[in-house]
Amino acid sequence: MTKYKLVVCGGTFDLLHKGHKTFLKKVFDSSDKVFLGITSNLYTQSIKKSPQIEDFEIRKQAVEQFLDSINVSERVRITSIDNAYEPYLETSTDYQVIAVTPQTRQTALDINLRRKQNDVSQLDILVIPMELAQDGKEISSTRIRNGEINRDGRLYMKSEWLAGKLVLPKNLRTELHKPFGEVLNDIPKDLDGQEIVTIGDITTQRFNQNNVGQFLSIIDFFVHRQVKFHQLSELGFDNQDFLKVENLRGTITPELFTSIRNVFKTKEEKIILVAGEEDLAVLPVLLIAPLGYSVFYGQPNEGLVRVDVTEENKEKAYHLAEKFNLEK
Repeated sequence: MTKYKLVVCGGTFDLLHKGHKTFLKKVFDSSDKVFLGITSNLYTQSIKKSPQIEDFEIRKQAVEQFLDSINVSERVRITSIDNAYEPYLETSTDYQVIAVTPQTRQTALDINLRRKQNDVSQLDILVIPMELAQDGKEISSTRIRNGEINRDGRLYMKSEWLAGKLVLPKNLRTELHKPFGEVLNDIPKDLDGQEIVTIGDITTQRFNQNNVGQFLSIIDFFVHRQVKFHQLSELGFDNQDFLKVENLRGTITPELFTSIRNVFKTKEEKIILVAGEEDLAVLPVLLIAPLGYSVFYGQPNEGLVRVDVTEENKEKAYHLAEKFNLEK
């Protein structure tokens, strides 16, 4: 049995995830009808100042599709909101309760204060706990966009991958020899170097010759498993900081995972010089990098491969890594 006749709530609902869905389900479980405000593009760009947030229509459509899937579409009215307080101050609608998360409870208290100042009845406050990810931290669109978790809260990095090396099984070798993404003849123009990762010496050299200024370069001084280079200057670097990491052929070591993760954590432009082989480095980069980055590497006899860091490609990398043998 529902407790309220009409609940009002709001949110951005960017990258609609499990936390959003749990929140909405509980709101509808507690009310006959729901007045749902979704923040407008004006709000996300001028107040949140986050241009990465999805367009209003994309977010609204995702919410509508989810509500339709749980058969509550007839019980909701959706509107766009330009600030955190509308339409909660409106007096023409008989709201009984405002639903919030612990993070936005203070906003509800502020709304009630304003309603009191305007001689409007106070709203009950329904606080719905945040859904937790696999690591016990809250699921959020920010964490998804940062590449830490997927929309269900599952981590892209398994803890055991940092405790032992992943060894490529024979049955995956053919699959991993295929290009992971789009094959190009030339380096695309107008790239944002701070969102670019290059893997391989020739690829990195080409990007340096084109002054791309990539965020991360992973090299090993080998080309076709033969020593080709001996110093960073041969690849076009000039006194840049570098990390030296051991990673044997056909493996992904905890050291490689950790080094890549630390580079993205510190957000400092770096070179990782691998003692061994960097051919499999595309997988840990995809698993760790935030959404929106692009990885470039050379494909023998084919060309330059571009792999964009998307949710789809992160999932693909995760399921491939799961098939590796773990050696401790």
